[in-house]
Amino acid sequence: MRQIGIRFWLLNKRLFKTYSFLVILCLVPVLVAGVRLGVREDSGIAKILLYLPNPEDELSFQIASGLMEDNGVLYYELCDSEEEARKAVESFQADALWIFPRDMRKTLADAAVSGLRREDGTVAVVQREDDVRMLFTRQILCAQLYPVFSYELYVDFVRNECGLPDVTDEELREAYNSTLVEGSLFRMEYLDGGPVEDSNYLLAPVRGILALWLVLCGFAGAMYYMQDEQRGIFSGLPISRRLSWAFGVQGVLLFDAIVIMLAALKIAGVFTTWSREIPAAVLLGSSVLVFCNLFRLLCRRPERLGSCIPLLLTGMLILCPVFLDIGGLRPIQYLLPPYYYLKSIHTTFYLWGMACYTIVLAFACILLYHWQSRHMRA
Repeated sequence: MRQIGIRFWLLNKRLFKTYSFLVILCLVPVLVAGVRLGVREDSGIAKILLYLPNPEDELSFQIASGLMEDNGVLYYELCDSEEEARKAVESFQADALWIFPRDMRKTLADAAVSGLRREDGTVAVVQREDDVRMLFTRQILCAQLYPVFSYELYVDFVRNECGLPDVTDEELREAYNSTLVEGSLFRMEYLDGGPVEDSNYLLAPVRGILALWLVLCGFAGAMYYMQDEQRGIFSGLPISRRLSWAFGVQGVLLFDAIVIMLAALKIAGVFTTWSREIPAAVLLGSSVLVFCNLFRLLCRRPERLGSCIPLLLTGMLILCPVFLDIGGLRPIQYLLPPYYYLKSIHTTFYLWGMACYTIVLAFACILLYHWQSRHMRA
């Protein structure tokens, strides 16, 4: 154990004297700092301007305040001038303008009485073009207006369609409130039963990017080992022991990278629990170790491996659920270590799958190395 500790210390000391390794490590604080800075800034998939012609209208002010307090994917800003707001939309400083009526409650009541075929809406929407984002924003606007509109529609139906004009407002409100569903109709959970955490959407890809960074560290370790082999540093070792030595040398680098990755997850605010993060990170490091060694054995030369690294990382960025989960490419995704890791945080099934994946790749590495060793002896 003392010899292992000394070797671990010496290999770490050597790594931290390698400038390229230090540059790779510096990518993590830059990434986390950039994400944290972006979260503090006003962010969203669209910027919506809100204009209230009558600021004293209680319902309009209440709806606008609720929208601006929402920490969702839209950014809202209250403006004082309709003309300036329109110019902001025209000059691409905002994506849309919502012009509220002077009396929101009366406008919604009139819309309920005249029916859903009313041509002029309750809120005027000004936008440059109509796309998926704008459709999404109008759905959010409708969700804000619907509770008031539905009540006015209910009152009109009871008094005019049902022939009960003498029913008081208090009775109508009491009957209406008795049928309301409290809370959300849906509850989102992960497969392990854990609730879905509320977090800024900008933080969602951080875990996937850090997983790709760990793969980059694994390839860097493989490149360092191949360069040392070319210099003859391991020429004194028997051929049968070189694969285990390669695992050990690269494992030291990945150990440091895993510690930094866990710290980055904690600082970024996407850390779950130690009981989930540590096993997943250790298995990810193990799978990356054998994955990178398998490509090292296949490429044989640092130049070939170096040319493959950008292609592999780009493929993982697209195929693994870093930004999007492309379900139709499952057979290819099962070949990539980050896919198992990103799925295993909330599902133990993929945690076991990553362990089996690591064992299979380790056997493939051993078989390929022994096959190459026989040719080297010959």
